[in-house]
Amino acid sequence: MNKKKLCGSSNTVYQKLREQILHLELPPGSAISEIDTAAKYEISRTPVRDAFKMLENEGLLEIQPHVGTFVSLIDLHMISDILYMRNVLEQAVLKDLAAIYDKSQEFCIRILLRRQKELLDSDLAGAELSRAFILSDNEFHRTLYELAGKQNVMHFFHSISSHYERFRTFVNLGERDKLLQLYQDHENLWNYISSRDYERLSECLSHHIYDGFNASTDIVCQHPEYFKTL
Repeated sequence: MNKKKLCGSSNTVYQKLREQILHLELPPGSAISEIDTAAKYEISRTPVRDAFKMLENEGLLEIQPHVGTFVSLIDLHMISDILYMRNVLEQAVLKDLAAIYDKSQEFCIRILLRRQKELLDSDLAGAELSRAFILSDNEFHRTLYELAGKQNVMHFFHSISSHYERFRTFVNLGERDKLLQLYQDHENLWNYISSRDYERLSECLSHHIYDGFNASTDIVCQHPEYFKTL
């Protein structure tokens, strides 16, 4: 399959650009053009224009008429709101899961946790490791929601979390110790779910959701160009 056939739809271009934006390969504030993107993927400008519109609707691109198109800056206010919603809803979802937990659910979670540990023990470089681990982190939480029968709640979070996904990549790039803490949190969350220890589950989840955000002041201040003005 040649490159033109592979990249000939607006949805394919959208997915490729979205991944580059979420992984900060296209950093916040960077300019992006229809002409250059069309040339890169060897397609006409029409599917590129459609892909740009989808990314704009998702809040990942800002199209400024007669000026240009830019990757949107990360909105910390939006992230704060998403964390609040996630904490409230995920507390309920994981408590529901604990209430219906049975041993048949253990295997798939342990497989996911083992894969995360193998990632951390691998020789992947910092940025590559961070991106791979965040994908695995998403799969872990998605699986918890599925086991609780709350897939639609996770789909909702996915639809509004593009700023949060970029922020997570930003604060964890090259930070193996932070990724190790996320893995240990996952281990603890599952242990508290399986033992129905609701108090520790609630406390662990709140730390898991908020600690990275609250500890990010220094790195955010080092790169103010990536963020909307507070």
